Amino acid sequence: MRSISYEEFKQIENDPDVLIIDVRTDMEYKTLPKVPNSINCEISKLLSNYQAIVGNDKKRLIVTVCNAGNRSGESAEFLSEKGYNAKVLIGGAYGYSRKK
Repeated sequence: MRSISYEEFKQIENDPDVLIIDVRTDMEYKTLPKVPNSINCEISKLLSNYQAIVGNDKKRLIVTVCNAGNRSGESAEFLSEKGYNAKVLIGGAYGYSRKK
């Protein structure tokens, strides 16, 4: 699985060409720390309907996020297997919130 460190992510987090997908549940997304510029799409929805969510541009960087990295790792691996440029944010939203 490909990953991206907090330091690398800070350099691209505001780039409008980067798609940041938070794969946690709606409740988690609303109540727990968030990564700026992320969209919420639960992992089950992403896995079952990924083309409608991420589009067809397989070169576009997609960064997946969850609490600590398990669900986002599964999501990034799935998207990578489909040919997308997907990475998981190391440490997830909790790691991001502790470092900012």
